Amino acid sequence: MKTNRIEAATQAMKATGLDGLVYASSANFQYLLDANHYFWQRTCMNNINGHSNYRLMPEAVLYLTVDQQISIFITPNLKNTFKDYPNVIITYMDQLEDTMAPYIKEKRIGVGFACQQYLSDTLRAISDDITIIESEDLLNDIRCIKDQDEIATLRKMAEFTDKAIQHVVANLKENMSQYDAEQSVMQYGLDHNVADLSFPPTCGFKTKDSELAKDALSFDRNSLLKPNTAIAFDIGYMHDGYCSDWGRTVYYGKASELVKNGYKALQAGQVHMVKSIVPYKTNVNELYDLVFAKVKELGYGDYLRFQDRGNLGHQIGIDCHEHPMLNRSVDHILKPGMVFCSEPKMFFENECYMRVEDMILVTEDGAEFLTKFDRDLFEI
Repeated sequence: MKTNRIEAATQAMKATGLDGLVYASSANFQYLLDANHYFWQRTCMNNINGHSNYRLMPEAVLYLTVDQQISIFITPNLKNTFKDYPNVIITYMDQLEDTMAPYIKEKRIGVGFACQQYLSDTLRAISDDITIIESEDLLNDIRCIKDQDEIATLRKMAEFTDKAIQHVVANLKENMSQYDAEQSVMQYGLDHNVADLSFPPTCGFKTKDSELAKDALSFDRNSLLKPNTAIAFDIGYMHDGYCSDWGRTVYYGKASELVKNGYKALQAGQVHMVKSIVPYKTNVNELYDLVFAKVKELGYGDYLRFQDRGNLGHQIGIDCHEHPMLNRSVDHILKPGMVFCSEPKMFFENECYMRVEDMILVTEDGAEFLTKFDRDLFEI
C-alpha cells in the first residue's frame, strides 16, 4: 500500500466529519490498497449513470478509520490475492455483520456505491447509532492527480491501444460486418492477455446516403463494410488495474472534400486545445471552446457536436470515466498529473459521423498526448 493515499483519505474524512469509511470492490477500494493485481468486474458507466447499487453482495470490503486503522474483509477465494496485506479477515459475506462487528466502533461512516444497500444494512444491524453518509465521491480530488506509477501504467495502456487499432485498421476487409470489426478489437486484447475491456468496443459503420447515415448515433452491428463507409472507433482496454479510452474515424474509400477537410479541422482543434493548456490556470470548462475556436476558424464550427453544453470528455484512470468531467458546467483547474480523455465529434448528415479521442497527460509545463495514432490517416 501507499501510505500517502491512506493519509490523504483520512484527511478528507476529517474535513467531512467521517469517523470511518467502507468500500467494497471498486475503484476506491483498489486505489486505497494499491491493489492493481486484484481483478474486479467493472461497470464502465458506474459514475456516469449515478451511484447505482451495481452488486448486491461484495467479495471484498475495506474498512478505514479516521486514525488510519485498516481492516480488509474478503471471501476465502481471495486469501492469496491479499496475503501480503495487514489485518485481512476471511469471512463469508452472508455473515459479514458478525465478522465486522468487533471492528466497528465509529459512529459516522461513509459508504461507497458498490454494494451500498448491503453494506448500509450490515452497518445498521451492527449498531443503531451508526450514521451512514454516501461517500463515493470523497476521493475524487485525490484520485484525479496520478502518481508516477499510475502515469506509467496509463502510458503503457495508451501505447497498447494505439497498436491494437493499427492492427484492426490494417485488417479491415470489404463486406466484413461491424460486429466482425468489433470482435477483432476484442480478440486483439485476448490475444495479448489484457485483463478486460474498458467498455464494449464500437466500430460504427456509416455508409454514405444509407439509412443509418441520416442520424449521428444510429448503428447496426450487421451492417457491412462497403466503399464510402465511415468507421467511427471507440475502444478501450483494461490491464494492471487501469483503463484506456481511444477514438478515431477512418473512411473506407474516397471521402468528399467536405468530410476529408472536416476531419483535418477536428484533429487541428484537438491539437490546438492541448497546446493551449497552462497548468494551474486552464479550467476544464474552457477545453471545449479551445477545440471549437480552431474548428470554427477552419470553417467547420457548425458541424461540431454538443455546442450547447460544451461536453468534451472525462478523466481516466482506474475507472474509464472519472471525475472531473469536461464540460462548461464543471469548475476544476487542470494540474500536473491529471490524465483526461478529450473526444470532440462531428456529424456530416448522410455521410459521416466522426470522432477523435485521445488520452492526454497534464505536465508541469503544458500537456502531452499519450495516444499517438497517426492523425493524418483518414482514407483507407
